[in-house]
Amino acid sequence: MLRLVILVGAALLTVFYYYFFGAGPTASDYMGDLEWWQPWGTLMRDLHFASLAQMARAGFPQAWVPILVGWVPAIALCAGGWRAMRGAPGRALLFFFAVLACSFVYYGLRLESIWRFLEWRFPLVFGAFTAVITGLLFAPSLFDSALRVSRALGAGLALAAVLGIFFMSTEVTGTDLNMAYNVSPWPFITLIGFLFLGALVASLHLASGTGVWLRTRVAGAGGVALGLVAAALVGWLAGRSVFGAARLQVYTALLAVATTAVLLRRVRGDADGGAHRGLTRAAIGVLLLAAIVGSDQAANAMQRRARDVTAVKVLEALEAYKKDNATYPESLNELVPKYLTEIPRPPIGLIRDDGDRFTYLNYGDSYALEFASVLWVQCQYSPPYEFAASEPGDAEDDAAAGAAAGNGAEHGEMPDVGSRKSSEDEAAARATLAQHGLNGSWSCPQEPPKLW
Repeated sequence: MLRLVILVGAALLTVFYYYFFGAGPTASDYMGDLEWWQPWGTLMRDLHFASLAQMARAGFPQAWVPILVGWVPAIALCAGGWRAMRGAPGRALLFFFAVLACSFVYYGLRLESIWRFLEWRFPLVFGAFTAVITGLLFAPSLFDSALRVSRALGAGLALAAVLGIFFMSTEVTGTDLNMAYNVSPWPFITLIGFLFLGALVASLHLASGTGVWLRTRVAGAGGVALGLVAAALVGWLAGRSVFGAARLQVYTALLAVATTAVLLRRVRGDADGGAHRGLTRAAIGVLLLAAIVGSDQAANAMQRRARDVTAVKVLEALEAYKKDNATYPESLNELVPKYLTEIPRPPIGLIRDDGDRFTYLNYGDSYALEFASVLWVQCQYSPPYEFAASEPGDAEDDAAAGAAAGNGAEHGEMPDVGSRKSSEDEAAARATLAQHGLNGSWSCPQEPPKLW
């Protein structure tokens, strides 16, 4: 009964924080006109909290005062109820409510503009993000608890995690607000939740689990040293498979050592239990890391196919139309049925939504063909303004020009939007286009950019 009371109290506190700290009505809004689900923003507007509101607006370090005032109750409730929640599910729920409440405080006080930009999506996005992070952090304990009930439940939980990561990694984009499955704010979960924090947590699970297991195999101080060294090495290798920045690889190794040291204190004197926990944690780390990296590679493959295969069919049809009519069509529908039997759709994700289509804009002597990919990548193609396409005999010259690309921007080349294209990638893209008699360029690389 006590556990239920604590969880209900944490949930009510989180709801209270949403209304109390949230981005409330603007000066032109009226409190009575707010929908029931909209926050009130009491702290930033009530005269009783004027001093705290001024500190929050003043910036750091003064802003830490109202932020910590809001954080303390949520953190204290989580810490106080931790012992009462003996099982992993209860502790995970308590952690979820505490983190979500703290995010309402921080964004309500310091990043209100982001809250207003996301509008009704804010609690959904941050609720989903917090749930993802909580699930990743508590994955070994949750999986172990499920296995104690039945192996089928454990296998089902692992499968649900893998499918959830794959779905979010391949179905979401950040460039089209109208897509039913591809809602703009959701890449926050994929980009930060999976490819950064998720990969980091998975690496720590793998490294610390390996270190704990080795410690249980070798007794004494030598076993402790072996476990810590192994954790550092595995953490560094796992970090190299995910992060391009050397400092993040080193940070992963150091965090792996710290995590292993904490876990070793918990399993001290219990060799059999420690071995089981270590193997479980390492296995979950491998599963999560494979799911995150594999899903990202699947998303990359979808973007490559959309850009270098599907879109090329449309580009060829546009150039054929231009050759016959001396101008580009006003819409892609004019290409059907003479040049295309139907307008193909970019294969981003497995779910076919009505919004998953090419966007076409006619500029007279030029045009822009776009499609929304994953991780906030918007791919756009435009031909050079001087000429639309190659003559039939110029393909070899264009291929040579493509191979030389990357040393500098050529006249008519589209700018690089939101990513850094390598010279090899740009040359390969131009060579692919040149094979089809196309001389334009894409604004996106073959794969979404690696940000860390």
